Amino acid sequence: MDLEKLKELFSGIAVVIDDEINDPEANINKIIRQIECANIPVLKYLSLPEEDIVGHFQNPSFLLLDWKLQKLEKEISIPDGLQEKDAADNLNFIEKLKEICFCPVFIFTNEDTAFIKSKLEDRGLYQDGKPSYLFVQSKSDLQDEGAFFDVVSEWLRETPSIYVLKEWEKRQQGCKTKLFSELHSLNPSWPTIMWKNFEADKVNKSLEMGELISRNLHSRMIPFNFENNILDKEPSMPPCRDELIKLLEGERFLKRESLHEDDVGCGDLFKVEKSQSNETTEFTYYLNIRAQCDLLRSKKVELYCLKGRVVDETKINKKGGFPVDEGHFLEKINHSVVPFLDGGKIIEFLFRNMKIQEWKDLKENRVGRLLPPYITRIQQRYSLYMQRQGLPRIPDAAIFKAAP
Repeated sequence: MDLEKLKELFSGIAVVIDDEINDPEANINKIIRQIECANIPVLKYLSLPEEDIVGHFQNPSFLLLDWKLQKLEKEISIPDGLQEKDAADNLNFIEKLKEICFCPVFIFTNEDTAFIKSKLEDRGLYQDGKPSYLFVQSKSDLQDEGAFFDVVSEWLRETPSIYVLKEWEKRQQGCKTKLFSELHSLNPSWPTIMWKNFEADKVNKSLEMGELISRNLHSRMIPFNFENNILDKEPSMPPCRDELIKLLEGERFLKRESLHEDDVGCGDLFKVEKSQSNETTEFTYYLNIRAQCDLLRSKKVELYCLKGRVVDETKINKKGGFPVDEGHFLEKINHSVVPFLDGGKIIEFLFRNMKIQEWKDLKENRVGRLLPPYITRIQQRYSLYMQRQGLPRIPDAAIFKAAP
């Protein structure tokens, strides 16, 4: 990847945290000069910033962190207790930063890189052999002119999640600027105008404002142009089945913790205790398929819920069970099957069991929300089920030939 492309992807402010920044001959300044020569502005700190400052790191392009921030004379050995404290402080900082923003963190150090990786692994922040947003490298490998960007380019090719993040951020930033500039030019008071319109429509004004912005932003961002030579590579460590299931669940299902407690929506999934014995507890699932506009306009919020039950995976592709072909469940007209929800379960939703429930009675039982296009497909299939036309049965004798 050439330098101009990298500068596009890493546009924004770089943050450097190193206690040798004031030493012109230090290795870190040889790296900083490479960054500044690419016209990327650098924000510098001699020590880990205070927590209230870290809270402002909303969207740095990337961050450089020196692992040992307490300068000692070379001939003095580093006490084990001090080394452990440095590690704990750095790990706490990285965890705090991850809560605020997801950006590449380059740990460039003069210390033993294996020791640092082991500490990151102990905290669950790093796994050797797998792509990571954390990159550990010796400073001595990055002193030569252009070495920093050569190393970053190679790392980016092996870290598709960061590449996609940076490509998406670049596109999103440009479209966001264009969207708000256009709306402002049409009428500087456009938010007030739309707010009053939402109020007259008796809907959730904050939700509708967010939807308006998201719709327009998404429309401007399409199409994307991701590089095939980065994303088409086979992972160095192919995911196991459990990892694949978790990934697919994250793509289609938003867990309860990510939803506001009063934000009711189409696709909300509820888990209600059905019966309990000494050994097991049985649950029934309910999926809300009522249109979002009706949910927003109702004073007494009622949900249109389809009853769901967990599929016995031993019956997949078995006679009388759940057939799968080319990656899809072959469904009948009276149900829909959705994998993977609520901890990787495959759930069958039965159309004949639609039940009207009040939101206030079910809200504490919500486990998450099924996202489009999956919930949209269930709505469409349920609509077809309600309008189906029954046909007379065909006699078996007319279909099956008699044995010779």
